[in-house]
Amino acid sequence: MMRDSGGRKNVHEIRNIQDMIDNRQLIAHYQQIVSVSRKMVIGIEGLIRGVNPYTDRMIAPKRLFHTAEEKKVSLELDRACREEILKDFGRVYPRNPEKMLFLNLNAAVLEDSIGSGYLLDQVEKYNIPPSHIVIEVSEKHVMNDHTLKEFVDVYKKHGFLVALDDVGTGFSNMDRILLVKPDIIKIDYSLVNNIQNDFYKQGIFKSFVILANKIGALIIAEGVETEEEAIQVLRLGGHMIQGFYLSMPGVMQELDKLYENDRIDLLSKKFKEYMSLQYKQKRNEHKKLIQVVQQAIDRLTGLSSGDFDRALEELAAEHDEMECVYILDRTGIQLSSTICDKGGSDKRENRFFYSAQKGTDHSMEKYYYPLVSSKQKSYTTEPYVSLATGNLCITISAVFENREKNRCIFCADFTTDEDSYNIEVRSSGPHASTEVQSRIVNMIKEMNKDIFKDSLTGAFDRRYIKTRLPIDMKNYQPLSVILVDIDLFKKVNDTYGHLAGDLVLKEFVTLARQCLKNEESWIARYGGDEFLIVLDHADETAADIVGEKIRSACEEADVIYEDQVINFTISLGIHSASSPSSTVDELIGKADKNLYLAKKYGRNQSYANILR
Repeated sequence: MMRDSGGRKNVHEIRNIQDMIDNRQLIAHYQQIVSVSRKMVIGIEGLIRGVNPYTDRMIAPKRLFHTAEEKKVSLELDRACREEILKDFGRVYPRNPEKMLFLNLNAAVLEDSIGSGYLLDQVEKYNIPPSHIVIEVSEKHVMNDHTLKEFVDVYKKHGFLVALDDVGTGFSNMDRILLVKPDIIKIDYSLVNNIQNDFYKQGIFKSFVILANKIGALIIAEGVETEEEAIQVLRLGGHMIQGFYLSMPGVMQELDKLYENDRIDLLSKKFKEYMSLQYKQKRNEHKKLIQVVQQAIDRLTGLSSGDFDRALEELAAEHDEMECVYILDRTGIQLSSTICDKGGSDKRENRFFYSAQKGTDHSMEKYYYPLVSSKQKSYTTEPYVSLATGNLCITISAVFENREKNRCIFCADFTTDEDSYNIEVRSSGPHASTEVQSRIVNMIKEMNKDIFKDSLTGAFDRRYIKTRLPIDMKNYQPLSVILVDIDLFKKVNDTYGHLAGDLVLKEFVTLARQCLKNEESWIARYGGDEFLIVLDHADETAADIVGEKIRSACEEADVIYEDQVINFTISLGIHSASSPSSTVDELIGKADKNLYLAKKYGRNQSYANILR
């Protein structure tokens, strides 16, 4: 508590908060929100401070709103604050009708604000269109998701934009963001502070950017105080910036300068320089890696398959930059062992991350498919998580011929630091708070899903089946599987071409997902034109109903390719596991037998044991 000049406690600081509200002993400050890509200030956020009537000193917002809550006048204070800010903005809006006002709403009065019409009356009073106001709700103070969803729906219908504020402070809930679908997600200062030196923060920030892009929201990074933080926010995909680095909060005095900012051009220039340097470095690094791969191709060309392992071991020993190397045949089957750098980067061996063995099918991998689908001699992937080591890597693949003149594909994995963050959860230590661990665990789960995705259709791949299905069989009873085959798929490829066939596969996955109502159900590409659908808590009768929906949807679908309409049908084999003692092989094997019968008896139908 503050003391006056005589050393006595100043007990009047917020003794009469109702008087402060009634007499408007409040002052509004404004901070710019900047879009660097557009090189402009897109709006301002109104921030309220109280004024101590006895000392004329500022009262911090936290103290002000806490006292209002204690005295049960939160709604009155909230409305008074909005009144001051809207009154100011109403003066500048006619001269700058393209700018936005960010207006905070106290989450404690969220329920009272639904349907009251008070905010609508306020903006109408000052002739401000709702479409130019962003209502900020502090995410960490909202405890009731239903109330939040109702509030957002009501005010969006009136034309307001809605922002979730303080996201990333430890209360953040991905499900809540997906539920509300805010127009703007404001990332809290705690996640932005020193982000350039913290890979955990970079990973979490990037996950919010990806989520925002999926739901059509914008990301604003709050509390950006340094050039380094600003550059990292932009590099990770942040759309807008707010913080002391670009502007300090200030009162609305010089209206003509309200939206001016000399630092935007400087930051834009610095960011371009940073990205240009990064690009040059990456390009030079890539040239060196291509040279290494070419040296490997020169050595491998003409060798027999039996000599591959020895040659790869020598290459791995000579080139530390190679994390893992292996060789595939022309169909994508692994011919060699996977040779990994023993003295290189950390490697995580667990049920997700392990080296592929001879005979492994890589035909659906991103480093194989482009080489067989075109006349390219080499291909470099985007960064992804290596299933051999668990590290972020790129793979460079290149074609060569062995002694027998058979076409082979050499693959080399190289670690990369592009958007990197080492996903490791420590059990102790100063940097491993429970909240951080929880967020990192969630990130791991999501990334593990992504690394088991089929690159063409977006369904899970066959490796995911081996990992997920045994777990589901233990946890969900009854459980049913549907093995699906695209009827006469080879004819589609032969008639229309492989690109048309790819469109059919994608369309099937889309239609199948639309028919899966249970969130725990999932679909995986079993191989080629076969897919496995897993239905948790579903017996064969329920599975047969789902199967018929999918079959009917496919039969009615039109796939458009180069002005041609392609129709297709599917056959389905269904089987249910009602006992935890059932094995994965038994379950899929019986579904496969039923699929065979469905095709034998004419295709375009499903077959389950209940039909016998």
